[in-house]
This record gives sequence, structure tokens and C-alpha cells, in this order.
Amino acid sequence: MIRNPRETDAEMSNGNNENFEDTAGKNENAVVLILEDDVDLAEELEYSLKTSGFQAVACHTVRAFWAYVEHHEVDLLVVDLGLPDGYGVEVIREVRKRSNVPIIITSGRFEVEERVAGIEIGADDYLAKPYNSRELIAKLSRFLSRSQGAKYSRRVSRISGREVFRFNDYVLDVQSMSLTAPDGKDIGLTTLEFLLLKALVERPNIVLSRASLIECVHSSNWYGSDRKIDNLISRLRSKLAGHEGEFPVKAIRGIGYIFTADVKFEK
Repeated sequence: MIRNPRETDAEMSNGNNENFEDTAGKNENAVVLILEDDVDLAEELEYSLKTSGFQAVACHTVRAFWAYVEHHEVDLLVVDLGLPDGYGVEVIREVRKRSNVPIIITSGRFEVEERVAGIEIGADDYLAKPYNSRELIAKLSRFLSRSQGAKYSRRVSRISGREVFRFNDYVLDVQSMSLTAPDGKDIGLTTLEFLLLKALVERPNIVLSRASLIECVHSSNWYGSDRKIDNLISRLRSKLAGHEGEFPVKAIRGIGYIFTADVKFEK
């Protein structure tokens, strides 16, 4: 069961320090699609979202989810992992092929590996059940403000505007979450690798601490130490190693990293 949105912050089970200001006005007209097979839980969440200014729709099966997005656009997704006719991770993977719409996973499973896997395939956050609806609503409001108009449907998926970063003849396309090498070949990136590279190219020639990079990659729900940033950098270096030019990220001992290439931004 989710907890009532009127509960005090002290009653929250996980102790996260989210900003629970009234964001109903900001959320107006934003559509949240809930994929949750627990009908009672879905109804409670749907009510909480509507009282916070969202439009909310609940689907209880993967089949119903795909049928809904065939004809409707949504602004935010809340996806349970365990479903009667499929897997939430497969839904997320398919959605991420076409859109950067914000996605929050909810699940009664507690394995850290599963949480990390969910984030790496494209989810933006993970909440373990039972969760406080106020925390979920705060996260959705925050992601909505950062999503730059990303929506999803089977027929129409879009991001308002297009952002492209060019460096050393590489092309980082924010809309498609893709990196193209100088020879025109696509370099496959995981979601975390893409977010880290984007954070670096947005701030060229500025030393960024590991803590700030963690905030850019995943602000509220990082599993593991800040050494994960080092591992992501190593993975990026390996993926760019077979292409032209020197790897444009330098380690700054005891602090973090700096992106050393000149960057051209196009919109």
C-alpha cells in the first residue's frame, strides 16, 4: 500500500529529503500513465496524483499499456516490474527506443542488482514498495520540470526541440540519446554512459567533481560509491578507443574529471 499524501515527512519510511512543496499548478495537464497490476494500489496512486494536479491513467497489464499508448500521449510513466503478462523492464526498453519520457520503476523486489539494471536500461528512478505517494509525486514533478517536453505514444513520440553537441567530429544527439563516431558509425551507450557524457560535454574545460557528476547522472537514487563514475569513464574510454582522436576526458587527481575538447552546440 502507498501512504496517504497528507502524512507528515517524519512518517516517510525511506528518509529521503525530497522537496514536497505544492506543485499542483506546475503539474496541471501532465499525464501520468501507471502500469501496475495491483488494482487497489493503482487506484490509490491514481487518486493521489489527481489531487496533486496530474492527469492519471492506470493500466493493469502490458497489453492494456500498449493499447493505451497506441492512441494517447503521456508525459510520465510509473512502471511496476512484475506484471501478469510480461515484464516491466521490457516495456521500459521499448519506450526508450523512441522517447526520453521520464520513467519511475516501482517494485516489491529489493535486490540492488535489479535496481541498477532498471536504471541502466533507461528508467530515471526506482521506488521500493511500500512507498510514500508524496515522495513519488515530488519525483514526478521534478522530472516533469526537467523533461523538456518529452512525451511518449506508439504513434507520436517527441522531445521539444533538438539538442546536438559536436566535438572532435563526434556527434552527441540528445533526442535520440546517440553518439556517432567520426567515421559515421553509431557507438552504443547505456543510459548512464549517455548521461555522464552529456554532463561532461555541457561543461567543457571545467573541472567537475565526482559528486557533481553523480548528481547529473542520477540525482536521488545512486547505488554504490562514487567510484562508479570512474567505471563509467573507463567504459566510455573503451568505446571511443577504436575511433580517431585522443579521449577528451582527463582525470583530475582527487577531484574528478574535465572535458578537454572544444564543443559546438546546435539546437
